[in-house]
Amino acid sequence: MSLLDKGSFLIIGLLLLITSSCEQDENIINVNVEGVTNTSYIEFNLPTSEIFIDSLRTDDSDFILVGDYEDPLLGTLAAEAYFELKYDSGAVIADTLSLDSVVFMLKIEDQLMKDALAIFNIDIYTLSDTLFSEAIYLANKKLSLDKKVQGVTENIYQTDSLLTFSGVEFGRYFYGDIKRLESVDLYNYSNNFSFVPASENEAFVSFDFASDESKVLVYSRDPNDSLFITQFKFSNLHFTQLNRDKSNTDLAGISNLDSLHFADVFTIINPLHGLFTVLDFSEVILFMDQSENFIINSAELEVGLTEASIDPIERVNFFTFNEVGGINGNAFASLDRLTQGSLNYVEIFNQAANDFLLSEESFISGTGAFSPVISEVSELTYNSMITLSLEDQYLRKTFLENDYFEKLVMIAEDRLTLNQSFVERGSVTVKIYYTKVN
Repeated sequence: MSLLDKGSFLIIGLLLLITSSCEQDENIINVNVEGVTNTSYIEFNLPTSEIFIDSLRTDDSDFILVGDYEDPLLGTLAAEAYFELKYDSGAVIADTLSLDSVVFMLKIEDQLMKDALAIFNIDIYTLSDTLFSEAIYLANKKLSLDKKVQGVTENIYQTDSLLTFSGVEFGRYFYGDIKRLESVDLYNYSNNFSFVPASENEAFVSFDFASDESKVLVYSRDPNDSLFITQFKFSNLHFTQLNRDKSNTDLAGISNLDSLHFADVFTIINPLHGLFTVLDFSEVILFMDQSENFIINSAELEVGLTEASIDPIERVNFFTFNEVGGINGNAFASLDRLTQGSLNYVEIFNQAANDFLLSEESFISGTGAFSPVISEVSELTYNSMITLSLEDQYLRKTFLENDYFEKLVMIAEDRLTLNQSFVERGSVTVKIYYTKVN
């Protein structure tokens, strides 16, 4: 008789896990329970593959991307950003004031450049479309531009952390727009714009709109030549549109949810290009399904990276996956979610993958919350304790009659990261310590 047929052993296992959770220095949970014997160890090497996911959500990030660059393996990537400017603080623009200058200050999070000193060449446009606060925007959503109000040509150094430029043409438009308002309306003022890469651009840049350093300063002068400053900030209403061109690569012609075998020595995690690594757990699941009467003491997932991962993704999430329904939700949001000492099944099993929406629509209404378990990279290896997630599979199978997950997809926690990871084939292992129950 297996553990799946005896819910009581599950409860024993959960109690042992909970009471032993503070013993972080021990790989095996030592217990003294009558009938519990034979602690064993088993290790699995997981097959890996890749999947292309087109629907990347970009509206709920602190960052926007703008620019273009060409990756010799993955193709060309171009990004334009749509954003809202809102009044933040400073002088009210009165009729007695006249425009002095407008300065953009943008906090640089990261950049990819053609060379050490690249030309950042973009245009600023007003938008014909409206940005909606209750909408979900995906990377394939392109908005209609209205009119160009500023061209920007700046040199960007690899060590730069702040981009500052003057917007003379933008200032004329923006200042005229503001001066049409009554003073009280300035506090509710907002307007939508876009950063669009120009033809001679040589950089691909991530800007942190949540930073206090990111802002637009409007300088005005009165008839006495006194200087006044009005500050505008980038609101949380913004997103990035990505154009992926893989026509001259081995990835030409791929479609959403296509499985890939891109290379023999590695798989890729690169959210901007829509490539993610899939881990096949079928052997682990077969072992769990066929084994008799045991408790999982400790289970660890280890994912090795190749030396080509010069700037690997720092943190990854794990989502369940199947070829029919795509990404179903977080694999590891399970037994660690406790509500007054009992499992909160509503919270566990009604989750959806909120980061990647597998839909033909790029503009979707709705919101959601999601809190995945995360792995951090250390010495080119991702490590995650998955003890509770495997125990969770027993709960799903026993009480809810759900199927086990067989595949997990690794997704960057920061979906707009410019980094990428190369997962070494043959390096992905699951290590399980378990105790047989007589």
